[in-house]
Amino acid sequence: MVNYQLLPPLSPDEYDSLKADISERGVLVPIEVDEEGNILDGHHRVQICLELGIESWPRLVRTGLSEEEKRQHARKLNLARRHLNQEQRRDLIDAQLTETSELSDRQIAAGLGVSHHTVSSRRKELEAGGQIAHVSETRLDTLGRAQPARKPMKTVFVPDTDNEKGVLDSAKEIRAGRIELSRVARVGRISEISAGNSDLSTAQRYPVIYADPPWRYENPPMGDTNRSIENQYPTMALDEICALDVKVLATDDAILYMWATAPKLAECLEVVRAWDFEYRTCFAWIKDKIGMGYYARNQHELLLVCKRGNIPAPPASARVSSVVHAPRTEHSKKPDEFYEIIEASYPELPKIELFSRAKREGWAAWGNQAEVD
Repeated sequence: MVNYQLLPPLSPDEYDSLKADISERGVLVPIEVDEEGNILDGHHRVQICLELGIESWPRLVRTGLSEEEKRQHARKLNLARRHLNQEQRRDLIDAQLTETSELSDRQIAAGLGVSHHTVSSRRKELEAGGQIAHVSETRLDTLGRAQPARKPMKTVFVPDTDNEKGVLDSAKEIRAGRIELSRVARVGRISEISAGNSDLSTAQRYPVIYADPPWRYENPPMGDTNRSIENQYPTMALDEICALDVKVLATDDAILYMWATAPKLAECLEVVRAWDFEYRTCFAWIKDKIGMGYYARNQHELLLVCKRGNIPAPPASARVSSVVHAPRTEHSKKPDEFYEIIEASYPELPKIELFSRAKREGWAAWGNQAEVD
């Protein structure tokens, strides 16, 4: 097994804090490995799992990376997520310069996610100390003219007619990898924040919230009355739902999935604003049975998707059609497909369901219809 642990171990306090979090909530940020199972990122998490007797954890396999790219990837993840002091950050940059001194400062900076000015400063110091070879700033071209020794990266990726498709495909893969790396780092930070206690009555804040408010209707849907709905579950008025302190239950970076029936769409958007979220898009549940209605016979419900702060979008693999066909079952129960969509979109993050009708494994629940412990 190849060791890609390129940083000193966590301090005892950091290690104990991580162990307590994993013991309570499991591994939230996937362990990254190569095709042979060598750990690129997550050595401490794996060690803690073994100590706790946890036999499985989420994995993300990175394929097609060279040895140099694996080490660079491991360094970039550590620079993005760990709270490194100045000396540790300098050591990571120095190690990358030592391995790939022929690359430009901008190329190394892009690979590590740091400023090219920082890389340039470290290069000069290493060159002065004889730790890496000096790369001439100029060279002579065929006409004897002085030209930069390291050209800007943009000249490297100018495609010609023969390899344009290959270059564009490679560029897309690089961009997708950077987007995923950024997403993993952001999700990791949000997970850490969600575990922190606050001045709330709850011991945890949640970055993923799923809600199906128990609306009270002034003009109940045709075929229903408020009394018949109350026989199923207690309802709430709009101002009561708006007054719920969800804005402090949610982390600063969070996503809200909220169900809205057609007659209550305007009120639902008012609740979204009251809870300090912004509407982004929606899913549509198409039912197998047509209902009643004053203007149209309803056969769908909307699941609004709203966000606050800088919550990352779901990975590309989790983005499914916005239209879901599923049968209607018992009163007010929503299809399990939507739980699965949310879980696939944010597998690493803690989730809570408000106005919960039943318990679901891996979720916190709040509501008078769920049998919670």
